[in-house]
Amino acid sequence: MISVGTRAARYGDAIRHMRPRQLAWRARRLVPPAVLGAGLSESQRELRRLAAGIGVDPAPQSGPKPPPHRTGTFVAVGRERRADAPGLWTDGSDGLLFLFHLHGFSYLARYAAGTRDLSGDGFWARVVEDWLAGCSRPTRIAWHPYPLSGRIIAWCAALSAGGWSAELARSMSGSLKRQLAYLGRCIEYDIGGNHVLHNGAALVIGGACLGERNALARGMKVLERELPLQFLSDGGHEERSPSYHRIVIAELTDVATVLERAGEEVPRCLASTIERGRRWMQALAGPRGDLPALNDGWDGPPVEPSPTRPEVSDLAESGYVVVRHELHQAIFDVAPVAPAHLPAHAHADVLSFVLWADGVPVVVDPGTAAYAGPDRPRFRATSAHSTVEVDGQDQCDLWAPFRAGFMPHVTRGSLQRHGSALVITAAHDGYRRLSDPVRHMRVFVWVPGAGLVVIDRLLAWEAHQVVSRIPLAEGLSAAPGATLPGGLRLRPLGILGEQAAIAGRRAPYMGVTVPIEVAEVRGAVAPGERFGWALLRQDMTAHLQGRLLRIGGTSLELQLP
Repeated sequence: MISVGTRAARYGDAIRHMRPRQLAWRARRLVPPAVLGAGLSESQRELRRLAAGIGVDPAPQSGPKPPPHRTGTFVAVGRERRADAPGLWTDGSDGLLFLFHLHGFSYLARYAAGTRDLSGDGFWARVVEDWLAGCSRPTRIAWHPYPLSGRIIAWCAALSAGGWSAELARSMSGSLKRQLAYLGRCIEYDIGGNHVLHNGAALVIGGACLGERNALARGMKVLERELPLQFLSDGGHEERSPSYHRIVIAELTDVATVLERAGEEVPRCLASTIERGRRWMQALAGPRGDLPALNDGWDGPPVEPSPTRPEVSDLAESGYVVVRHELHQAIFDVAPVAPAHLPAHAHADVLSFVLWADGVPVVVDPGTAAYAGPDRPRFRATSAHSTVEVDGQDQCDLWAPFRAGFMPHVTRGSLQRHGSALVITAAHDGYRRLSDPVRHMRVFVWVPGAGLVVIDRLLAWEAHQVVSRIPLAEGLSAAPGATLPGGLRLRPLGILGEQAAIAGRRAPYMGVTVPIEVAEVRGAVAPGERFGWALLRQDMTAHLQGRLLRIGGTSLELQLP
């Protein structure tokens, strides 16, 4: 049972970090959709075919699925439902996210952009007609601004592709005018982040296609205000999720495409955000173009490779440091878990890392299995990531599926060279909530061609129980002495107990998990004692003596902070 004091502290922490606009717009949630949509009516407008081929999700959360027009079944986030099922649009038993997928019509956009046939056209015509018959008036789920934005984009894309009956096209375009006007009244400023960008993109695309200049102008105003606020100086989106970053950049690209087709000027802030955002993804992508599933994330197709792959990409404002050597790569997460005003997609993963060797994943982030249920906190937890858990606690208070309170403050030093090695030091205070506050410091030592060493220590007054874990990619063994790709071997350093191989899970997609092995050490650590891991070629050794780290085979001796 959560105490009144704890509940008050959590809400106080959340409110303290929210932006004034978020607080002001939360009152909109209390307005019933029927009231919010008062005075809006459908009218026939000639739709300009500007959106053909857009709206295709580049990396669906649920992964590759058979198209519903072939199977008669919608599959998303580990759930499925027949297209002819009673309560298709309203049955909440499969969760809110599943209904968002249905009402967002992303499968229709993908179908309209691909190979079509009479059977598929007939299927989608029936689905759209069913939605129009049952959901044409504003309701909380069907007209929630997030799926509403997706539906506006998808329907514009489908109508732009053509090939539908005149009657259906008229019904869809008439409904779209009403949906577009409704969206203009309920932009998700109370949420912020990628939701607002999604709303703005829908207003621009819908406004351009329907000839609604006010909607187009409103959408551009949203984007021109939000892009400088949400995108960091290094090109990354503020939520620090490569998966959501990919979605946002794809949608902004769709906006630019529609503006160009409409003969409108593409604003400089939009074009530059797209370009910088693409470079950010290229900087984070692994040797074969795969994006890591940092924070809320899932697998997707490889990103287009950069023509150059520098030895170091320091995405300083995002908080990710990328180091490379041939087909070996590591990413050090020295980022805040989320922007303080927007914790929805945060994981308690500060000072974690991911690693590739010989071009394939070795140390992985577990991804995001779900947005609800027991897997939600399990995959967000510190215990799921390649970092240090103290006294069985998370680095922040994950008190609701889209909340993270008392988030750690992260500090980092500069990236320094010591001989051939690259060294970065960072720390966080997420365990300041403990009765004996703890500051966790970690040193990453990257030795090109040899591997990686990670050294930890806790700054505190008393001893604490710690668990340090390394989740490995599918098919790799966490057993002591096991050989990993690149000829690497993983072994613990310092005073903790013996390395154990425990069962873990990784979620390549929402609703899908696969077994992995996790290397783990645990024990009591006195203040300032050093411990960690060596992931080095099997012909190399690492020795930790007090502040001195020696890596055999490289003649590297490093005095640790």
